[in-house]
Amino acid sequence: MVSLELSLPSDVQVVTQTDSLPTLYSFARFDRSARVRWLLYELGVPYHEVVLDHAKGEHQQPHFVARNPFALVPVWEDGELVLHESGAIILHLLANTPAHELLPNDKLGRSRCMSYLMFGLSTLDAAVSQVFVTKNQAGTAVVKLKRLLQALDTELVGQDYLVGHSFTVADIVVGQLLGLLDRRDQLAGFDNLEYYLTRLKQRSAAAKAEVFTADVNA
Repeated sequence: MVSLELSLPSDVQVVTQTDSLPTLYSFARFDRSARVRWLLYELGVPYHEVVLDHAKGEHQQPHFVARNPFALVPVWEDGELVLHESGAIILHLLANTPAHELLPNDKLGRSRCMSYLMFGLSTLDAAVSQVFVTKNQAGTAVVKLKRLLQALDTELVGQDYLVGHSFTVADIVVGQLLGLLDRRDQLAGFDNLEYYLTRLKQRSAAAKAEVFTADVNA
């Protein structure tokens, strides 16, 4: 198991003793841990990361299976608290980090944000996995994905982010997935999505988390 100490935002205190820091377990910089890592930088939460060697089966060893019986990443460990599934980790971090603006304050805005967050975690994630992760280029998988992208492209007409002109946690999840598709040139022709992704790439937290720059062939 390789331990990776990450650089932190300038406004976050660097703690040399990592035993007291929460730990994020991952495989690669571009897997589903990327959305959690991006959120951590947006929130300014210091953490320690453990990168598991998938090829060596480190995720199947007892020490990790005890943290996630499904032997998948990401996993978030903070003292006695252990969470798996990126959505659960994201909701936990939002609920336990004060003074952030990643959830709208108004009822309608928050409901729209939550709808897109769940869309990203479920519907879009499943469609992207079929095309990007499993490299399934079968007609049905691509057609389904294109339908989702067309609808999403239409939703972004005249607005910078999924919830109007305010960046929210939904943009982190959806943006991370669109970044994967962009690497396979799947966004060509969707002008609003390309514009949207350009804006997301300009966020310093995304750059620090290497969401859009990590080597997917590593």
